[in-house]
Amino acid sequence: MKSTAHDGSHVDVVPGSFRELMQVAVPLMLSAGTLSIMNAADRAMITGWSRDSLAAVTPAGMMYWTTVCIPVGMILYANTFIAQFDGAGQQQKMIRSLWQAIWLAVVCGVLVMLCPFVSASVLSLTAQPDCVIAEEKVYFDILCLGCPLMMLTTALSCFYSGRRRNRVILAVNIFSVLVNFGMDYLLIFGRGGFPAMGIRGAALATLVARFCEVAVYMVLITRRKNRRQFQLFAEWKPDRELLRKFLWFGLPSGAHHFVDNLGFTVFLFVVGSLSRDALAASNLAFGINALIYVPLLGFGTAVQTLVGHHIGAGLQWAASRTTWNAVILATVWTGAAAAMLVLFPRLCLLPFLAFAESGKGVEAIESILPVAAMLLQFVAVYSVFDALAIVFAASLRGAGDTIFPMLLTMLSSWFVMAVPAWLIVRQGDTEIHHVWWTPTVHVLVMGLLMMGRFLTGRWRLIQIVQT
Repeated sequence: MKSTAHDGSHVDVVPGSFRELMQVAVPLMLSAGTLSIMNAADRAMITGWSRDSLAAVTPAGMMYWTTVCIPVGMILYANTFIAQFDGAGQQQKMIRSLWQAIWLAVVCGVLVMLCPFVSASVLSLTAQPDCVIAEEKVYFDILCLGCPLMMLTTALSCFYSGRRRNRVILAVNIFSVLVNFGMDYLLIFGRGGFPAMGIRGAALATLVARFCEVAVYMVLITRRKNRRQFQLFAEWKPDRELLRKFLWFGLPSGAHHFVDNLGFTVFLFVVGSLSRDALAASNLAFGINALIYVPLLGFGTAVQTLVGHHIGAGLQWAASRTTWNAVILATVWTGAAAAMLVLFPRLCLLPFLAFAESGKGVEAIESILPVAAMLLQFVAVYSVFDALAIVFAASLRGAGDTIFPMLLTMLSSWFVMAVPAWLIVRQGDTEIHHVWWTPTVHVLVMGLLMMGRFLTGRWRLIQIVQT
């Protein structure tokens, strides 16, 4: 069976098949994987700089992502609009959706730039050591100042992901990772004539990489071929009705990621109140977890895109088949990763020692590795359920069912993870593994209940695009 694209090309794939899913998902997974490598590179090089920076980089990064989750979620929902309009053959509205995402990116990015004015006050509430808070503030503030670049990258990438042209995104992300890695080395340790800036250098390297991404996307999108085919600048004005839909469907999608990230950020701050070493060990475990989790986010984007495209084309059966195929592939990925974490935890942590060998505090880093290896057992347990949560939530969002994932995530992240973790720490004589049961149970609940929501079939009744 052949599916026909709206550019007139023919593709020998069955809608909802494994082949179709892999064609869309593999570039996005690799793209997301490059982002996880970028984050891991920051952590690995910071490990060779200082233990304070290692303790600070993950909670500060999660605090930043928590801050931007809602606007990023709204902007990313352009992916669903573009996918459904593409499936319905409504090219003009597809380009109009891209421009609404660009307008949102500019406005929201400028607003986030105001956050450094209040970051010190927020971080002072976390009961962490002052030396760690100082490093967190530096990293967070610089990322916020470069937020418009990150949001523009998000918006512009939807032009390709919504139309399932994901190899372009992969190429841009690989280029960005190479830039980030090189700038990390130069700016963190002071090579090539640059001063050694530690965690400040890691944040600046990320900004340079984001600038390069925006520049490349702008060059690619505004090529003469695209200007002629899509009439790119004919739909640049804000569209009140479409922006209202962005808010209606995208706001819950962004809030879903916001409450999830906020819950994990609070969890890390709770762990930080135990000790600096407990926080550093947790950061190493989450660094490994990101190598599993972030590619799954790319996989989820593929599911959301395909589900949206199939629903826009009136193929709900293909949307369902895509989802279940994605569940199979995602659980195979996380199952294999979990086996590695259980059998070879020390081997999985070796990349974080690469720069510590000649850096500062090598003995201190070595002392937290046994704890980090133990925490990887928790990561192994919840990773499979994380796959279920990501795939089913992405499928629901692709169909327009965005409120349920938001509410479930909000209730579970707070009442299953964050609040219980805080209560456990208050009991006294708390060890790190006691606290880590809370995120494990949280992810298990999320995976099972997201699957339950999908099985009800209510997502079939939602209509975003009038075909």
